Amino acid sequence: MFARAGRSLWPRAVALTAAATVAGMGAVKYNDSVEQRRIANDVALQSAVDTPNVKLPSREDLLSKLSKTDQFDVLVIGGGATGTGCAVDAATRGLNVALVEMHDFASGTSSKSTKMAHGGVRYLEKAVFQLSKAQLDLVIEALNERGHMLNTAPHLCKILPIMIPVYTYWQIPYFYVGCKMYDLFAGSQNLKNSYLLTKRQAADIAPMLDPTTLKAGLVYHDGSFNDSRMNTALAVTAIENGATVLNYMEVKQLIKDKETGKVQGALVTNRETGEQFTVKAKVTVNATGPYSDKLLQMDENKDGKPDPTKPLPNATISTKVAVENPKMVVPSAGVHIILPSFYCPREMGLLDVKTSDGRVMFFLPWQGKVLAGTTDIPMKQVPQTPTAAESDIQDILQELQHYIKFPVKREDVLSAWAGIRPLVIDPRKSQGNTGGSTQGLVRSHLCFTTDNGMVTIAGGKWTTYREMAEETINEVVKVGKFNVKPCITRKLKLSGAENWNPNLAALLAQKYHLSGAMSNHLSENYGTRAPLICEMFQEDERNQLPVTFGGRENVTVYGNVNFDSFRYPFTIGELNYSVDYEYTRTALDFLMRRTRFAFLDARQALDAVEGTVTVMGDKLNWDSTRRKHEIEKSKEFIRTFGV
Repeated sequence: MFARAGRSLWPRAVALTAAATVAGMGAVKYNDSVEQRRIANDVALQSAVDTPNVKLPSREDLLSKLSKTDQFDVLVIGGGATGTGCAVDAATRGLNVALVEMHDFASGTSSKSTKMAHGGVRYLEKAVFQLSKAQLDLVIEALNERGHMLNTAPHLCKILPIMIPVYTYWQIPYFYVGCKMYDLFAGSQNLKNSYLLTKRQAADIAPMLDPTTLKAGLVYHDGSFNDSRMNTALAVTAIENGATVLNYMEVKQLIKDKETGKVQGALVTNRETGEQFTVKAKVTVNATGPYSDKLLQMDENKDGKPDPTKPLPNATISTKVAVENPKMVVPSAGVHIILPSFYCPREMGLLDVKTSDGRVMFFLPWQGKVLAGTTDIPMKQVPQTPTAAESDIQDILQELQHYIKFPVKREDVLSAWAGIRPLVIDPRKSQGNTGGSTQGLVRSHLCFTTDNGMVTIAGGKWTTYREMAEETINEVVKVGKFNVKPCITRKLKLSGAENWNPNLAALLAQKYHLSGAMSNHLSENYGTRAPLICEMFQEDERNQLPVTFGGRENVTVYGNVNFDSFRYPFTIGELNYSVDYEYTRTALDFLMRRTRFAFLDARQALDAVEGTVTVMGDKLNWDSTRRKHEIEKSKEFIRTFGV
């Protein structure tokens, strides 16, 4: 124990021994207990800030394993929340797992959520008034899983109080009872008890609200988290447990038994090199979220290929269609916007329980900004790259103006994006998507095995990803007749959560002489992997610079420096870390998902594109053509984020 604790604990250990000799056994028993707790606490603190010995396989190693493995137990298609969750669950049960993702981890819906780990207060309301057991089961399930998220990734998931402003007296008991029921159904997983605020208390906490009509405030508690960082942690955790997980690998065709038609794997193309891999597996899992219907088409077709689509002439980045006429997925676009921090209390969210069209609207503190949303726009097709329409942005701003007493301005919108909700209906029982309203659909998931043996998991929401993955792998075990270990993901600490301590930010600041803002940023996004980035800061001072300055040898020419870039903590060192330890392959991977730069401030992220490409190009040996393409592609995409 003393060796692990470090040299500083030896004097205390010697003193403890001396006390035992002089004072006698009775006194030592008390002192020993106190001192042992102190030493254990010091050891825990030290382990939280120690530089971890992390050895991950390179992308080349993973590709080699993919090509040399004759047959995997499980092939998971899709690298979002559910897909990576399935990979973690299967790998920790002892199965040989491969996961392939066409784009990047969390490149779709999984990076565009409301960033809430929650049970769903509106589902509880529907459960009560519609006497719906299905809605109530969903709430209870999500409340339980919310607790697991906070436990398995405490650096990424935090408790967030949310206030419901009340503007009529009769709503006070109504909302109060609803919040207490929310606490009740959480049971032992309840985060904190909800409580009532007077008009003055509510106005003091949220001075941006108009106090003239405010009557009270109800506060309940949910979880807030960083969705794409969580997704990356899941992918890395799966790899650390032996899974072969790869981004930028596109499934072109399912491999099918010629006689039975059973799915036996997939033909996969490396999108970076064009190299094709034959990946065979005993069981194949379709975890492609909004794009699940495309895999179902491949499952139904004898040749294992998807139905042909008609390319739209002059299609833009926002008009390309990924899936036409889906049968299972009921696509609905949810738009969110990012606003400056003064639109919401810094430590408490706001909830508009009933907008003009009956939806709920969140205004939440997130990453030092305010996240507002979401809309609910039914769609008939699944777009390849959903984007936020100006009308949707204006709808959110108009709703916000009902509450805010200062002018709500369009130029305050720092970023805006759209994501496709994975709402589903059972394709075995329905006639397909009708394109109608989606508000009444339950956000529960659907897991089933097709006639050709492909396991499909779709629907649900981020909060229930772990339970969905467990149910999916249970089905995989049944289909493949595997003998496996029990599921352990309820308590499994994800990458960065091992030995995590709430005081990690302070320890980083002390050990590496960081600012409070930087130490908080690293602690809350990388957990106990943060020291790896701090070591890079010490090895080369240029790693401490904002990523905007990537490749600039001389940054003392102030006329060429955009000092706004120093307002954001995203550094060259963080970029180098993401390439080395998180399988970052493009500039957008870093600017949008490993960090949330473009989500938080699209204009500033645009300015960081060239610096990011310079650092990555040097590290990954990109030629001038690749660098030019990367800059153009990245800027084109970021410009769709409401700027």
